Amino acid sequence: MKYAMKLLSTLSLAALASAQLDKPALTSNLDYLLEGNTANLPTTSHSIAIWSQGWIPKDCKDLGEGEDLDATDFEIYQVSYDDCSDPWLVCRHKEAPNDISAIAETFGRVPVKIRDWVRQILVLPGGNSAFAVNGNVAFFGTTDENVDVVIHESAHCLDGFAAFGEVINTSENFLAAYDADTHVPDDYARSSQAENVAQNTVVAVYDSNVPGGFPGIQPNYTAIENQYSYIKKIGGDALVPGGTCDRHLENSETVPMVEAAANGTVSSRLFRKALQGKPDSSFKGAYGNVVKEFVPFESGRETF
Repeated sequence: MKYAMKLLSTLSLAALASAQLDKPALTSNLDYLLEGNTANLPTTSHSIAIWSQGWIPKDCKDLGEGEDLDATDFEIYQVSYDDCSDPWLVCRHKEAPNDISAIAETFGRVPVKIRDWVRQILVLPGGNSAFAVNGNVAFFGTTDENVDVVIHESAHCLDGFAAFGEVINTSENFLAAYDADTHVPDDYARSSQAENVAQNTVVAVYDSNVPGGFPGIQPNYTAIENQYSYIKKIGGDALVPGGTCDRHLENSETVPMVEAAANGTVSSRLFRKALQGKPDSSFKGAYGNVVKEFVPFESGRETF
């Protein structure tokens, strides 16, 4: 199955500021990197637990309802990885084609210092597409089984939160690297500088982990070398597996899937059940750099 990217909906304001780059694409898509990244990014051992029905992270509820999906049709999972004392929350719609194991395995392939910058994950039905909003990432169709898609969406979180010390898509140093190159990685990278950064992050992860690196699979690697090398420089060991987590994004508030009626009566048996035991989604580990304030960002929904 092809996962070539194309623009589907309005880009964020930050992306619009640099929309439609004028450099040509090196290739039409980055599908040729998937096999190498999958083979050389081992999944992290993990366990999965499901919440009792009735509660949902507020961001999942809001984003799901934004897609005209009912909150009561979600299953909420905790995915605990061996390299972190706190689980990630995954909100899976009951009609999503893959079960929870697909995203648990794929997300576990993403180096932990990138995973640190992802808040909640949504797994949704529909055509293959994805988006990132304020640290939450949503995967439609079967994109949750594609590690390059997960890296791409996680890269928007890295960029939006200035995880490597700067918002890369507007930084002078990255723009200088862009100016020094003749191409961008693929057709989708031409959509905006934000998407160019996300695609170059996929290349940088490949170059950092696959024997032979990017030059080993792309003879014309010098056409984008300054861009992906810059991301490697500022990303450092965040682009390779290993280490333990240092979470940066607290889980959003846990809220009932259904609300009480306006007159104060309980609206359904589901709500009464929810009131019996609210899950504790607060962090148990101590993290030194939790982000409390940031400029909101979103990537726009992209098809693959």
